[in-house]
Amino acid sequence: MTISVIIPACDAEATIERALASLFRQTDGDWEAIIVADDRRDYAAFLSAKGVSDARLKFTSTGLIRSGCHHARNVGFDFISGAYVTQLDADDEISADRFATLKPLAERYGAAADSLLMLDEETGAELGTVMGKTATLAMIDLAAFMNLNAPLVPLIRRDHVMKRAPGIEFSEDVVANIQLIDRIGKLPVTAASSYFYRIHSRSMANTSGASERFERGYSEYIARLETGDGFGLKAANRRIAADGLIAKRDLNRAFMDAQRTEPGLTFQAFVGRM
Repeated sequence: MTISVIIPACDAEATIERALASLFRQTDGDWEAIIVADDRRDYAAFLSAKGVSDARLKFTSTGLIRSGCHHARNVGFDFISGAYVTQLDADDEISADRFATLKPLAERYGAAADSLLMLDEETGAELGTVMGKTATLAMIDLAAFMNLNAPLVPLIRRDHVMKRAPGIEFSEDVVANIQLIDRIGKLPVTAASSYFYRIHSRSMANTSGASERFERGYSEYIARLETGDGFGLKAANRRIAADGLIAKRDLNRAFMDAQRTEPGLTFQAFVGRM
C-alpha cells in the first residue's frame, strides 16, 4: 500500500465507523489503516458485527488501557508498509481528496499538511482553521509553526518518518511537528482544509486539570530543549522551539487566569478572542 494510516482507538465505538467511512471515500484508495486498540477492545470483531470489513484494515493492540496516543502510534508504527505515513484519530474525519492532494506535495517536499479545520463535536459548529484565512499554499518554517495554536496532521514520506518521542503525551503532536520541520526545513500546508478535528468535552484540553498538566508538560519540554536532549533538533531550532513553547506556556497561564473568573471558558473560545 502507498499510504499507511495509524488510528489509535480508545473507547472509540461511537466514532470509529465515521472515521473509517472517510477513508473509504478517498479518491486515492491505495492505503492501509492500522487500528491500534488502547483499551483492550476487539475492534475487528466490533466492526465486523457492524458490517465493516475491508482487507486494507489491520488490527493490533497496545495490550494496555489508556497508555496514550503517543504509545499507540508507536505500536502501530511497527506494522506500516506504506511509502507515506499519516495518522487519523478515531473521532476525526478527512476529506475525500486528502490523499490525492497531499501525496504529490509529500513526495516533493518530504511531507505535507493542510489547514486543519476544528469542529465542535456536539454542535457541528466550525471553530476555525489552524492557519486562519489563507488562499494559497504556505511553506512554513519552524518559527511560523510555533506561532500556530494547534498542531498539524502531515502526510509524511517514509524516509522522514520517526517514532514519537518517548515519555510525551501532552502536546505530543506539537513535538512531532517540531521534529518533522527540523528534518525537512519547511512544511507545505494547503489552504483548503482536508482534516476535520473534532473537539468535544472529553478532549484533553477540556478535561479537568488540563491546564495544569499542560503547564507541567511545557515546562518539561522547555527544559529538555534548553539543557537536555533537545529532542534531537539542530541547535538553532532548539532555541526557536524553546521560545515558541515559552509563548505557549504564557498563553496557557493567561487562560488559567481567565478561567478563574469564567470557569466554563474553553481554550478554543479563549484563543478566539485574541
